[in-house]
Amino acid sequence: MRILYFLPRYDRAAMGNRIHTEVIEAWRSLGIEAEVLSLAADQRRPSRVVEDGIVVHRLPSGGGLPLRMANRALAPIFPYPYLAGAIVGLRRFFASAPPFDLCHVETAFPLGFAALLASRRAPPLAVTLPGADVMAEPEYDYGYARFRTVRAILPSVFRRALVIRADSPQIRELAIQRGAPPAKVTAIPYNITADSFPPSGEALARVRARSRAELVVRHQLDPERPIIVSLNRLHPFKGIAYLVEALPTVRAAGMAPQVLIVGPNRSTPRFGDYGAFLRRRAAELGVAGDVLLTGAVPHHDAFTYLAGADVAVVPSVAESFSRVVIEACAAGTPPVVTRTTGASAYVAAAQAGLVVEPRSGPAIGEAIVALLRDQTVWKSYSLRAAELAKQFSSSRIAADLAALYRAALRGEPLPEPVMV
Repeated sequence: MRILYFLPRYDRAAMGNRIHTEVIEAWRSLGIEAEVLSLAADQRRPSRVVEDGIVVHRLPSGGGLPLRMANRALAPIFPYPYLAGAIVGLRRFFASAPPFDLCHVETAFPLGFAALLASRRAPPLAVTLPGADVMAEPEYDYGYARFRTVRAILPSVFRRALVIRADSPQIRELAIQRGAPPAKVTAIPYNITADSFPPSGEALARVRARSRAELVVRHQLDPERPIIVSLNRLHPFKGIAYLVEALPTVRAAGMAPQVLIVGPNRSTPRFGDYGAFLRRRAAELGVAGDVLLTGAVPHHDAFTYLAGADVAVVPSVAESFSRVVIEACAAGTPPVVTRTTGASAYVAAAQAGLVVEPRSGPAIGEAIVALLRDQTVWKSYSLRAAELAKQFSSSRIAADLAALYRAALRGEPLPEPVMV
């Protein structure tokens, strides 16, 4: 099988792209050949390079005056700045590209829509839904589906798709609500990268102790107090304010946690500078001394923060999956995760952490207290979390996708959605 793996952007060194690289590498052992296709806003001409044994095609999507003007003309209608460039680039690519059996497309919008308009010569589409394309959270400035034009075109993309992969049961149900035929949609989660797991051959307890000691020194923490970590970009839909609002509940239980909010800051029209918003909220609640915003950290440091924590909190208002939840599990750190975060379904099934209602600081606080007050309870969650994470390895998810795509190409019924 030959697969074209279509992404908005591809950089093997980028944290977000490494999950795709590992899937493509795992496919080789299954007899699948894959090439990457991505957009490049700063290029004037298409390019083809080989990066670590993977053929990577990049299409110009924003360079040159005609393309820039076409992008600007479409932008008020469709909320993606390079849609015209993507359509033009795809038409030219498919006019001369070698045949592929399938095109794995990351997003129904914008990429699935661009492929739909680009050419009838495109191979059958296997659309992956990472969530933002079908979600609508206007109160938190998030989700393409909050725009009427995107909601209107999604059913057309779903009809054209041979198969649709949702990254959680939650997103599968939402896709069906947006017009996806139920028989086409299967829930297969995203993988986590190999470096999300502890080093091979080293005891998890030792890795966790070393990570904790490193955090204590780096941020001048009190080694006797619990460490709570949130690791994500600082965007309102991530719900990090609710973690700050959980601290009075934890304090009232006689605990004094130290909260590290880790991730790059964002600004949105409704909230402005979100980091500044979080600091103000902590000050209002009298917990500013317990909260530290670290800013972004390199990808290789993410494991240290998750393994050094007693609890990882993912308080998203709505999120399709959240790999951070599973990465915390891989580090042996029980997560507290909102029910509206897609990964919560897997956590709940495995009893690997605590699932709480969204938009509730007290609910998060009570879950943190429940995990920290009894070391025996904490250890049981930690062990189950580490076991759960093994099922999200790149090799496992690559095999599940390969089986799905082969069944779809043979016209066989797709497997029933099951939780990992």
